[in-house]
Amino acid sequence: MANSKAARKWSELRNTPVIVPKQGRTLGTVEDFYFKPGTNSVYALCVRMPVLGNRSLPVTAIQTIDAKGISIDSEQMLIKALPPLPTSQNLHGSKVVSDNGTEVGTVDEILLNIDPPVAMRIAGLELAGKTLGHRGQKGFSAEAISGYDDDAVVIHDSIARRLH
Repeated sequence: MANSKAARKWSELRNTPVIVPKQGRTLGTVEDFYFKPGTNSVYALCVRMPVLGNRSLPVTAIQTIDAKGISIDSEQMLIKALPPLPTSQNLHGSKVVSDNGTEVGTVDEILLNIDPPVAMRIAGLELAGKTLGHRGQKGFSAEAISGYDDDAVVIHDSIARRLH
């Protein structure tokens, strides 16, 4: 899977401040992300602004992601229209099933590849009860995803067998 520097848990990125370093301003915090199911690419982040409410931040507008926050050039990078795409909330808690319909578990954590930020994408998913990197790991890379149904993430049968 992606290296540890490039892959970050969504739970660690959520609530990250969005900042404009040149102005020394914090505009809001990251609440969610929007992704394209066919490619697993992250299209935009949902940013909650204190007075204005939610705005979308296309990942192509992100300069850096570091310990201080997510840096952008200006407030004009935030768009009022929210994209009609699935979000992390659609993934978290979703069933994971094999191509043949066998239930494998539920999504507990989403791993994002953030390097480079302008090409952010889903790197993998962890199932509830176990985490990647531990014995008996219960996770898989995004390449294992064969599709998305209304209420489930569908993975290749060979990966599902490995997870049982």
